[in-house]
Amino acid sequence: MLKMKSSSRQMRPVALQDMLTAITQAASLQDLDQVVGTLPQKGGLFHVVYHYLGDLGPKVADLPPGFATYPEEWVTRYLQQDYAQVDPVVRRARESLLPFEWRELNVESADQQKLLNDARDFDLGQAALSLPVRGVEGQNALFTITSTDPGAFAGPNRMAYVRDYQAIGVYLHEAFVRLTRLAQESALELSQQERNCLKLAADGLLGKDIAHYLKLPEAAVRLYLRIARHKLAATCTGSAVTIARQQGLI
Repeated sequence: MLKMKSSSRQMRPVALQDMLTAITQAASLQDLDQVVGTLPQKGGLFHVVYHYLGDLGPKVADLPPGFATYPEEWVTRYLQQDYAQVDPVVRRARESLLPFEWRELNVESADQQKLLNDARDFDLGQAALSLPVRGVEGQNALFTITSTDPGAFAGPNRMAYVRDYQAIGVYLHEAFVRLTRLAQESALELSQQERNCLKLAADGLLGKDIAHYLKLPEAAVRLYLRIARHKLAATCTGSAVTIARQQGLI
């Protein structure tokens, strides 16, 4: 039986901004792992998992494919059994970018049932919400949060968790790709459209005004600015503008 029940509170805006700042300032995978380790307590969660779903390649093949606050014994068993090949959570994340709860998954094979049976021996939580993530070069990853409260991610709570933790998942993913150098160096250079959007943001224009000036959909402008923030390791557009100016990019 569980001895504790996590609260279903979401992360406050200041705490969220501090978390995103800590992620972007991480100078090593160890730093990033330490940031992940603080998430359960700060967000009222039980466990947090970041799982890179792409090919790590020969240069970093000896590294674990992410970070988890799960018991170390379970992480070791999961990797040794190569459970990612049959894990229904991983399969769902490869098929869709929409958030999903584990209770929505169907067990379709004996291998999947074996995985679930093994997992029951470890305390992973009573509810889990997974958020598929895709990077600027198309690299896929999975960000999962769990709770000891079976109803933690049900109803209105779910959208609040998705809003906050999807942002954290994206920042974690892009930091992992940056620190492992899985992205090509050219992918970290600002494109002309990203420069254009930053220049106009520097002039004080808002997203809809930038879109009108450049004759682009507003969603495209938001995407260009998000990618620019990632490439410049900035937590907000204002910081990205400052860094771009310092580097002579705009």
